Amino acid sequence: MSDPDTPRSAQAQIAEAIRAKRERRSSQSIQAELEAMETALLADINSFDLDAVARRVRAEEEQFRATGLIAGTGLEFPDILAGGATRVEAPDSAPARQAEAVSAPVLQLDPGGGLLEQLRNQAEICLNHQNAEQQHQSLLESRLDHALRQVFAYLHELVQQLNVIKPPIARNYLVAGSQELQGLVWQQGFADYRSRPQSAGAAMESVSFSYRLAGQKGLVMERDGTVAEKFGQALFDLNLDVKVEEFRNERRYLERARFTVLPEIKVNVRWEADLNSGTLRVLARNLERLGSMRYSIAPEAVNRALLDEFGRMVLGQPHQFPRLLSRC
Repeated sequence: MSDPDTPRSAQAQIAEAIRAKRERRSSQSIQAELEAMETALLADINSFDLDAVARRVRAEEEQFRATGLIAGTGLEFPDILAGGATRVEAPDSAPARQAEAVSAPVLQLDPGGGLLEQLRNQAEICLNHQNAEQQHQSLLESRLDHALRQVFAYLHELVQQLNVIKPPIARNYLVAGSQELQGLVWQQGFADYRSRPQSAGAAMESVSFSYRLAGQKGLVMERDGTVAEKFGQALFDLNLDVKVEEFRNERRYLERARFTVLPEIKVNVRWEADLNSGTLRVLARNLERLGSMRYSIAPEAVNRALLDEFGRMVLGQPHQFPRLLSRC
């Protein structure tokens, strides 16, 4: 055993010497590695060829130009010079102006202001325009809805009264240009309306008005086989109730046909809101005569006087309904 009073034993001195030698050797190794890396880096820098790089960049630029991908854009690739500087050629003004004309922005913005502020102003203009259109559309729908409500209220009461009175209708209906259905009497009428869904404002879209007239005596007409089919189709298109009796020869060839027109007229009138024109369209069938008629009325023109004239026209009385429409 070593003497504990000795400052350092021989073993401790030997271990310290070995550790110091290892640390000195590690430092020398790191220093040698750094010197080797520095030498290799300097060699790479000295061997770097700037001219070769510049030639390669120019070759790539020419290749892109040949494909047409950058033609007319006004963009130029910089030239890398041997001294490390760059040179940019001035773009041709004509292709630049042409590209500017083609890619002109839709929004005409003031170059003096901020982009967001200019876009905000454009958006505000668009919103104001949309709001103005919506207000105009809403006002138009309100006018048409108000007019149709007046029409429905009037026709609903008119039907109720006529269904009780069942008055004679002072009008004859000419059939086929030769005979007339006469002595017609009101039988039954009906008024209804159609409106938009509640989520769309529930405004009225249309008012329907239909009634049936009937008489005592029908009409009997005959046509030969060459025109019988077309004549029967024409009566059917007029919404008339017709009974047909055909006369054929031994070869089943149609020689003639007898048409019995029942003394009944079905009348349909439809009042519609036309948002495109801002008017009411009145589509009538068999109203004043057999066939279809069409009227156009401004919503502001709908009042009690106009509807009274329409009621007189329904009853076959003298009226001024078309003249009032001409003022619309």
